[in-house]
Amino acid sequence: MNQNKLSFESENLVVDYISFKFQDLKDWKEKELASYLLKLGFNCYKESGKLRKPIKTPIFMGLKNIHEACFVVDNPYWQGTVVTFSGLSAKFFYMLLQEKKLRGEAFSDSILGRFDIYYRREDRKTDKTLPEDFLEACHKKVRKTNQNVSFEKNQKGLILKLGNRKGNNYCRIYKEKTSLKFEYEMKGQLLRKYHSLLISNCLEELENLMCEGFLRHFSKLLPLEESFTDWLVVKLRPLRKQKLSFATFHSHYLEEKKFSEGGERKKFFMLLQFLNYAQNLDYERGALGSTTYRQVIFQVKDFLEYQKKSNNYYQLKKLIEFFDELQTNSLIKFFSDKEYRSLVTIPEVALTKGKQNCWVGRVWISEELFRYSHPFILPNLITKKLTKHEVEVQFKVIQVFSSVNIAKTFWIKDFFEDYSVKLTNQQKTKMKKYFIECLQQYKNHGLIDETYKIISKGTSYSTKELTSKVISEGFIVYEKLSI
Repeated sequence: MNQNKLSFESENLVVDYISFKFQDLKDWKEKELASYLLKLGFNCYKESGKLRKPIKTPIFMGLKNIHEACFVVDNPYWQGTVVTFSGLSAKFFYMLLQEKKLRGEAFSDSILGRFDIYYRREDRKTDKTLPEDFLEACHKKVRKTNQNVSFEKNQKGLILKLGNRKGNNYCRIYKEKTSLKFEYEMKGQLLRKYHSLLISNCLEELENLMCEGFLRHFSKLLPLEESFTDWLVVKLRPLRKQKLSFATFHSHYLEEKKFSEGGERKKFFMLLQFLNYAQNLDYERGALGSTTYRQVIFQVKDFLEYQKKSNNYYQLKKLIEFFDELQTNSLIKFFSDKEYRSLVTIPEVALTKGKQNCWVGRVWISEELFRYSHPFILPNLITKKLTKHEVEVQFKVIQVFSSVNIAKTFWIKDFFEDYSVKLTNQQKTKMKKYFIECLQQYKNHGLIDETYKIISKGTSYSTKELTSKVISEGFIVYEKLSI
């Protein structure tokens, strides 16, 4: 399935600065362009690029205009005129392009000089560290691999600068009142491929390329395990390069405090099994309103065989109960995405008895449940018939792995204390070994790093290997994002 297109709106990115370089902007051409911008809502000024605090000289002014376009001359690095739009004026300029109220060809004699976008990450009550500590931690970690980084304090507060200001890519991260702002500044060679897209109003393609460039660039610079990069991790997962195979599950983000009953866990696990099984079946598409569905037809005995279960009346009865519950949409409540949960995901299920008592299933399933942008790819561990305890362990691994953060913390002691029955030490040892076996499969699929930590007395320690003896309190593994 094709990757969903990225956009400034979908990625919550804001246009913050746009500039165009004119090699030889004659006086009459300058006035013509300024007059055009005036009618669109921009007051136009001229200033010198030589001065540290330049004086703005009005070209054309409109009493009702609240946005600005600045014509900068005497530039130290450009023998010509640079027309700039900053802050809300840049945002307004781009909005006019989107609404096709601004002619891109008005800038066809120029080249795109600079384009800035930013993401604002709002502070949350659940944040475990301060933004200032995050900036300092990033500075220390980035300096180990990239000397082109600085950590400064100015009148506005702390600011982390990444890259060379004169280079094609330059980033800044700084604290605002209730948020952290991640800015991405593009210039030079990087913008050549975007200029023609901008003036020809191919904005969908331009945004897709810019968004991906923004996300990939920050992913290379920042430590993704830090709490204030959680937004970046969420946006990077659909871009991962991990290869999809028939031996994988797809999962969305799961609610951490759901699944209080063992029956709910089993049914949800069966939903993941069914989606994994159904993704490889032939299907036909249909629509209900704005939602696209696919109808899959299968023999029930084949799905039971896929589950490593016997084809008997008892298992058939359980399966009928499962499909009945699918139609109530109750199992989808365990996903954390509100839009995802609001879908009518399984609108119709029919199980009919065919020839030789062979039951056939016909199920309509929302296309969204198969979409490319599922954030998690999980290995299919159903290679044998699982015991009750193995199902519980495997489900816990899926639940913890399908959480937002890169660091996946398994609290083994709490898991056993909350277990539905009292376990013997021998049973606990077997289950701890199965935890490690499951995570080994994740490692074999390239889904986790070889960096592990064990938890002892509430403190985490690095270790080269996980064993049943050292994980009694808990352990941490780190998701691997191949971008």
